[in-house]
Amino acid sequence: MAGFMALLISYPEYSILLMSQAIQWALDTFGLALLCLSSGIIIVCSAIAVSPLGRIKLGGEGAQPEFGLFSWLAMLFAAGMGSGLIFWGVAEPISHFANPPAFVADSQDLKDTALALTYFHWGLHAWAIYALAGLAVAWFGFNRGRELRISASFSGKPRPGAWVILDWLAIIAILFGVAGTFANTIALVQTGVEQSTSITFEDSAFRYGLLVLIGLLFMASSLTGLNRGIKYVSQFNLILMITLALVVLMLSGSLNSLWIALTSSVEYLKLLPQVSFSIAPESKQWSIGWTVIYLVWWVAWAPFVGPFIARISKGRTVRQFLACAIVVPTVASILWFSIFGGNALIGGATAAISDAVSQDYTQGLFLFFDGFPLTQVLSFAAIILLITFVITSADSAVLVCGLLEGENHLLNKLLWGLLLLALSMALVGINDVDLNKQIAIAGALPFTLVLVGQLIMMLKDMVTQVNSR
Repeated sequence: MAGFMALLISYPEYSILLMSQAIQWALDTFGLALLCLSSGIIIVCSAIAVSPLGRIKLGGEGAQPEFGLFSWLAMLFAAGMGSGLIFWGVAEPISHFANPPAFVADSQDLKDTALALTYFHWGLHAWAIYALAGLAVAWFGFNRGRELRISASFSGKPRPGAWVILDWLAIIAILFGVAGTFANTIALVQTGVEQSTSITFEDSAFRYGLLVLIGLLFMASSLTGLNRGIKYVSQFNLILMITLALVVLMLSGSLNSLWIALTSSVEYLKLLPQVSFSIAPESKQWSIGWTVIYLVWWVAWAPFVGPFIARISKGRTVRQFLACAIVVPTVASILWFSIFGGNALIGGATAAISDAVSQDYTQGLFLFFDGFPLTQVLSFAAIILLITFVITSADSAVLVCGLLEGENHLLNKLLWGLLLLALSMALVGINDVDLNKQIAIAGALPFTLVLVGQLIMMLKDMVTQVNSR
């Protein structure tokens, strides 16, 4: 693995180009299978939650939660989505509105449909993948006394032997997934700073400097431990995110935003049966470029988010875990997109924002803020939120890489942090948002099979325990 990473970092443009071509082939070939798998995961998670299995506590009947509900939800949400919601909050609904796929082109209300497509990418499908990955690790870790590692789903031995390969596959998926998001966040922060200060950064020095600064911050946070760094930064993220959303809600007219959330949610529920198990031939490229890439992106983050939310979820029932890990973040994401993307779609600047986003996805959010009072304050708050979210994600990724490797001492955290930083620098140098999305899913394609294996092993073990009572 070290040699592979060294090759990638030494020859970033050539290596990333080859990876991008391989990824595109895999998406074209297995796109429908990936879509059906993710939809099936929602059904399985729902069945587990309503069955007698849902009453089982993670850690046994006497286990108590380590974190309060607010802290738990804050860390779960910050690790699972974070800066992605800020990045795509305006850009994605506007993109779907301006360039809708053929299967919804005749929609009666394209604004609601554009938001519904966005919810499809960020809602139940995404969080069900995370929840499954987390539940499998938590089940075997807390209810079977194994380590919080991917390999523990397949082997109960202290030394997993050949199964350790699965932990390393997970680490690769984590590093690529977080690095791709890291690079996109840097691009958006640069746009925000340029638009807020009217200063244009012609070369890449600003991006590299910002990347190094964030790297120092997330490694410092990582070294303070879970109960201090990640916990407090996650709480700050959630409070600032709620505050920013409420301010935009009040400035835009709360009734409009709430009505948009309601009507687009109805459209989302109506759309789900149509898009969950099939890809329209006339919209295949759109589905591959948006839906399938997103689904694999969530799989790429699953080996990172899964063990992390497992680590913080001891003492929760299986039902509470699934409900809070799927439904609550989905509702929060819907509200976020309806407040930001929804208002961008009904405001007077829709055409201008659409033109800007078609040229550069990073332009949408801050152009949207130009239509409000307190433009500078909103922009500054979004920049701070982007930075703190990516700190939390990188911090959590370093923690999970250590857990999966079985070494979580300070030097180990530092080494993983430096490797993540180096990989992100390679992507920042190229500065291509769409390419970052593809590279973010590079490690996920082989891990998809691992996720299926975890599901099978977990269900088999759960049913065995219930039948033995």
